[in-house]
Amino acid sequence: MLRSYFYSVLMLALAASPALARNGICRGFNFEDDLSAVGLYEVTAPGRTRFVKGWSKGGESCPSLASDCQQRSFLIAGDKVVVNEVEGDFACANYIDDKGVNLANWMPLAALSQTVMQPRWEGRWSTYDKSAVITVQMTAGGRLFINGGATYDTGATVNTGAFTVEADPSASDLAFGYYADRQMSYEEANQGPQRCAVRIRQLGPYLAVIDNGACGGLNVSFTGLYSRR
Repeated sequence: MLRSYFYSVLMLALAASPALARNGICRGFNFEDDLSAVGLYEVTAPGRTRFVKGWSKGGESCPSLASDCQQRSFLIAGDKVVVNEVEGDFACANYIDDKGVNLANWMPLAALSQTVMQPRWEGRWSTYDKSAVITVQMTAGGRLFINGGATYDTGATVNTGAFTVEADPSASDLAFGYYADRQMSYEEANQGPQRCAVRIRQLGPYLAVIDNGACGGLNVSFTGLYSRR
């Protein structure tokens, strides 16, 4: 009975934590992530906290605090990152700077503290490469008006995708479908072929977005980490 209790507690803890990394590689935020386990963390260590190489770039001993695993790029106390994977004592931390540069690599968990912020949806959000933009405004009726647009340049043509939906501003997580200029539930969208289905998590200075690959033309995707631009 006692063993079963501790097993249940462990499973609950794992479900609420970022996913464990595979092969020691920090992949950065991507479509394979469990969005419910992606979290916002704040750098709390004093001074500079450097990003750390994974084994693929730094050798089998990485990630570690050894000097040959340290990168030049660093964050300071108060900076906020999105953590989507954990490997031992290290977190796969995603950070977008003021210039739109996207950094994703290991950071020591001991230098970070998980934080929760009230949803702050309004603004113009974009991925680091500006291939997808989501604009969020408050309607007169107190609802969120969300407009998304994404492109993929093939070299010969530009494929596009778009959605326009409304949502509850008090929610931290949104899930919806969009097809033939009509908003629908996430579940309904996934019941039919080629229906756009999107999940969004509001994480303070970031939006974490995952779609089902059916929100536009070939290779068009809204999946990614967004910052206000």
